[in-house]
Amino acid sequence: MKVAAVQLGIYPGDPDKAVARAELQVRAASEGEAQLICLPEHWLQARVLTSGDTIIKRFARLAKELGVYLNLGANYEKRGEGTWIASHTISPAGDVISRQDKLHLYREETRKAMPGTGFHTFDVAGTKVGVLVCHDIVFPEAARTVTLMGAELLVVPSMITASGSGPWLAYLRARCLENRLQIVSPNVYHPPRFLGRSRILDLRYELREHVMQLDERKASHGRTALVAELDLRSITHLRKERLRELLGSDTIRSLYSASKATS
Repeated sequence: MKVAAVQLGIYPGDPDKAVARAELQVRAASEGEAQLICLPEHWLQARVLTSGDTIIKRFARLAKELGVYLNLGANYEKRGEGTWIASHTISPAGDVISRQDKLHLYREETRKAMPGTGFHTFDVAGTKVGVLVCHDIVFPEAARTVTLMGAELLVVPSMITASGSGPWLAYLRARCLENRLQIVSPNVYHPPRFLGRSRILDLRYELREHVMQLDERKASHGRTALVAELDLRSITHLRKERLRELLGSDTIRSLYSASKATS
């Protein structure tokens, strides 16, 4: 599957410009033949989405026009009396097939939003996909939970400052290696505070030494789309091998059941 991490700029106070620029970059990623196109976190800034929002409808039409799966990153969304940080994924038919709420809110987000209550996976062209929103990746239990739920690919929309990119990359690499799970993680670009550095993390197995190695692709400088081909079936047996002992544990089976109950 070809995937894209779209490194968007941010335009405080001008959501119309943000949407227009995002559409242009999604189209560029589609020209690179990406089947799943992923946007970063908080690229809409203070704009709060609502049920039936015109922005979601606009990108639903775009996904249908281009024939792609489109993850809208993560932004504030008001539902009823509450607000969450929600990550919507749209199918090539123009339908919202997933809405994953951020569970681990970060600093001021705790004053603006409510935490999600569970993780889930969804189907993208025959592949099970899970979403962790930015700070969720810090917690190993989050990635392990969606892996135990059967995820084959992880999408991590992020908004990471330049000074925080070191720890962020360490978390991405650790989750990739410990779960044997490929990751797409787009970040925003707005220098000097946000320098992008979006990543697509793949894995390759060195048979001779029996060692798993990272194959890491990095976005170029600026507002751009990083596109890469992932062989999502090549490490399935290795992931199953890694999780076999865990799946035989009563403790982990209980965690898995609890996770499904809250999804």
